[in-house]
Amino acid sequence: MAKHVAQGKELPIFFYGQHYGLSTVEAVAGAVSFVMFGTGAVALKSAMLALWTVGVLFLFLALARLLGSARSFLITAVFVLTPAWAVWSMKARGGYLTAFAATAALVWLLAGDRERRSIRHWLAAGVLTAVIYLGQPLWLPGVLPFLVASAVADRRPFWTASYVAATALPLALVRLVTLTSQQTWFGPVPGHETFARVLPDMAQQIYVNLTGAYYLALTVDPPGSATTILASVWCCLLPAALLMQLYRLVTRRYCAASHLLFASIALTMIVEAVALRARDGRYMLPLVAPLVALVGIELADLVDRRLLPKKAVAGAALVMVLIGAQSMQEFRAFSFLWTNPAGSWSEARRMEQILSYLKLRNVTHVFSMNGLLDSQLIFYSDEQVLARWTNPNGRYPPYVNEVDRALVAGEPVAVVGYTNTSGAPGCWDVPICTGGIEGMVPDPEAIFTVDGKYFVYAGASQDLLERLQFRRVTEQ
Repeated sequence: MAKHVAQGKELPIFFYGQHYGLSTVEAVAGAVSFVMFGTGAVALKSAMLALWTVGVLFLFLALARLLGSARSFLITAVFVLTPAWAVWSMKARGGYLTAFAATAALVWLLAGDRERRSIRHWLAAGVLTAVIYLGQPLWLPGVLPFLVASAVADRRPFWTASYVAATALPLALVRLVTLTSQQTWFGPVPGHETFARVLPDMAQQIYVNLTGAYYLALTVDPPGSATTILASVWCCLLPAALLMQLYRLVTRRYCAASHLLFASIALTMIVEAVALRARDGRYMLPLVAPLVALVGIELADLVDRRLLPKKAVAGAALVMVLIGAQSMQEFRAFSFLWTNPAGSWSEARRMEQILSYLKLRNVTHVFSMNGLLDSQLIFYSDEQVLARWTNPNGRYPPYVNEVDRALVAGEPVAVVGYTNTSGAPGCWDVPICTGGIEGMVPDPEAIFTVDGKYFVYAGASQDLLERLQFRRVTEQ
């Protein structure tokens, strides 16, 4: 998507293959990085990290308005080194980073001096709310308490109406532009579960999210010791935050910022439990920032009331930062696919080997056994090799059509996938990665493998592709 923006080919609104997940901001950021530093995975991840950092800065500024710069800096430092964001802070995954940055900016806007607030602030808040909704709606429950509290405090019905209009207008424009969009393949899956089933599942989901060591719905290797410690600490602090809220209510020791942050956490969890059946760790990413901020505010309050020594709290924050730094070290070798030992091939080199073999066999159209591998092949080949996977729509329908055309025209095509012994997610369920192709072709020795991780079979027939479950649009 970023390459297409950089080339002036198109300006995508949603993540390819979807009718949700605003990706314009992330694609443009990636395109700028490509123009400045060249096209590559590092440039893309750097652009995403820069976007996430924008959100971090707004988080710092919002907390600084409440607690002062010094305390805000400590809380933000702890947040930056939280394992939950170790991987996702660099993932170009369609709307998550956009929603995080927009949410932080919105909270900063609302945390300002009420006396200086004007209708312009509410118009900006409306636009940011629309961006959050389009990017990843799971962040909306977390900002709702701040919006309601600010609207009640301002008592300006016209400002509230302006906010609603500023929110609705971008949504209507996007809806108008995407009416004929083909990006309707994926979508959130609503569902219903019993309360007894939801609680333990959500507890596990929160823990997995706080470790940051997962791939969609799958955990990826046991997290390191520092990462496990931090995730466990934050899991313990979550019920502690509930107890603190109960204490405040009983003793009437109210704190608006504390109550709003807790409401943000609670609403996020409730919406997650009711609206989604999936318990992927990533869906709890909106929980992390308010949890860290809430703990920071409560500790600051204890210091102000002289119930805890200032040095003790500063020391605890420093310990969290040091453990967080060690956790970041543990993530250096983290991979969604497999662990690459020191001295082993890089993914870029493996891709280059695949593409060199395809070029040798005069193949420019590929059928991928995995729904993410096709994008990698297209990206690393600079779109000289086009690929699709088993779903007839794919992420980018024009390329699916082109690969299908090549097959019908009798041009040489190939099947590419992970080997069953590669260690890629799901490959332990043989033959999920190869699809059992080794038992379907007359010449299994012709299957080319790359570093034991990938396989390539050039000269695939239509009959073989049908047996491997590749479908065309007319067969959907």
